[in-house]
Amino acid sequence: MNIRKRLPAFESKDYRLWFAGQSISLVGTWLQNTGQSWLVLKLTNSPLKLGVLTSIQFLPSLILSVFIGPIIDRFPKRSILLFTQIMYALAAAALAVVTFGGHAQYWHVLVIAAVTGIISAIDWPTRQAFVGEQVNDRSAVVNAVALNSTMFNIARVIGPGIGGVLIAIVGIPWTFALNSVSFIAVIISLLLMKAGRKPTKSKMGSYAQEVREGTQYIARNQVIISLLVIAGVISLFLLNFNITIPSFAKLTLGLQADGYGGLMSAMGVGALAAGVLMSLGGTRLEPTPAYIYGSGFILAVAMILVGIQRNFYLTGLLLVFCGFGMAALSTMCNTALQMQSPDRMRGRVMAAYNLVFVGSTPIGALYAGKICDALGANKGFFVSGVIGVVFLGAMLAFVTPRTFRGLRTFAVADSSAGGGSQTVGSSDGLDARAAGVDKD
Repeated sequence: MNIRKRLPAFESKDYRLWFAGQSISLVGTWLQNTGQSWLVLKLTNSPLKLGVLTSIQFLPSLILSVFIGPIIDRFPKRSILLFTQIMYALAAAALAVVTFGGHAQYWHVLVIAAVTGIISAIDWPTRQAFVGEQVNDRSAVVNAVALNSTMFNIARVIGPGIGGVLIAIVGIPWTFALNSVSFIAVIISLLLMKAGRKPTKSKMGSYAQEVREGTQYIARNQVIISLLVIAGVISLFLLNFNITIPSFAKLTLGLQADGYGGLMSAMGVGALAAGVLMSLGGTRLEPTPAYIYGSGFILAVAMILVGIQRNFYLTGLLLVFCGFGMAALSTMCNTALQMQSPDRMRGRVMAAYNLVFVGSTPIGALYAGKICDALGANKGFFVSGVIGVVFLGAMLAFVTPRTFRGLRTFAVADSSAGGGSQTVGSSDGLDARAAGVDKD
C-alpha cells in the first residue's frame, strides 16, 4: 500500500500546514512543561504544591467546558485558534520574564498557570473539533487524529530531553522563552490555511438552547456516554504523570533535572510508538472496544509495576509501556467520539470530552499530589494502577457488554442512540465543505 493511502490526512494542504506548525510549537510546550514542574519542585520541594499548580491550570476546563461547545460551533475555528496561540505565547513570555529576573515565587507560577488554563479551556476542544475541517474527507479523520497523537508524542520525546539539558546548562527560564517563540510557527500555519474560516453552524439559536441540545444528545447516546466515562475515570486517577514522574524522579530516585527529562522522554517513546502504529495501521487499527480496553490495561499494569521497584533503567522501560497505553487509549477515545458525532454536534461532544479528560485534572492532580506526599511517589503509581485495573474490569464485565453490544468498530455511528446512521465514508457535511474549499 502506498504512503498516500496510509496517510490520507496529508493529502490536505491545510492539514500539512497544521502538522508542520504544531510539530514545532509542541516541542516548545513540552520544554515549558518540564521547566515549570522542575521550577515548582525547586521552589517548594512538595508534590502536593505541584498538584495544586496543575489543579489551578486545569480548573478552567472543568468549569467552562460545558459552555465552550456552542462557541466553537458558532465561530470560525481558525480565528479562535489564532487568538489562543497568541495568548499562549504572551503567557509563556511572562513566565520567562519573571524567572529571568531571578525572583520567581510560587504564586507567580500559579497566576500565570491560571491564565494559561483559561486559554486552554477554549483551545483544546477547538483544535479537536477542527480536525474534521482540515482534511478532505471523513475517512481521513481517523488518520489525522492518529497523526496528531504522533506529532504530540514526538514532541513528548524531544521536549523533556532538551528541557532537562537546558535546565542543567543554561537554566529554567530558557524553557519558557523558547516556548513563547515556538508559537510563531503555528500562528503562521493558521494564517496560511483556508479551512476554518466559517462557522460549522449556519443557524444561530439561543445559546442556552444549544447547550441544552448538546447535553441531551450526549445523554441519549450510550456509546458516547460510555466512552466519556472511560476517558474521564482513567484521566482522573491514572494520567497524572506531570505529578507522579517528577516526584518519583526527584524524591524517590534522587535524580537531577537531566534524569527527570530522561524518564519523561522514555514515556514519550512509548506514546510515539503508539501514535506511529495507529497512523500507519489504516483501517486495521480503527478504534474498537477491544483496542480501548487493551490499551487501558497496558497502562494500568505498567503503573503497578513502576510502583513496586526503584531502579532507574527499569522505570524508564516501564514508562515506555505507560506511554504506549496512555497514547493508544486517548487517541482511540478521541477518534471514536469524533466518528460517533455528527458535524453539527462535534464541537459540543468534544467540549464534553475536554470536560472529562482535561477537566478532571484539577481533582486528579490533588489526588496524585496528596497520595505522593503521604505515601511516596512509588505508592502513587501503584495505587493508581490498581484503581485502573479494577475500573476497567468492572466496565468490561458489567457496563459495555450492553452499551457496546454488536459494535465492532466506532467508525460506524450508533444509529439507535440518537446520532443517526453515520459511517466513515458518509458525507455528513464534511465532503460538502471540502468541495467548496481548495485543500490541495
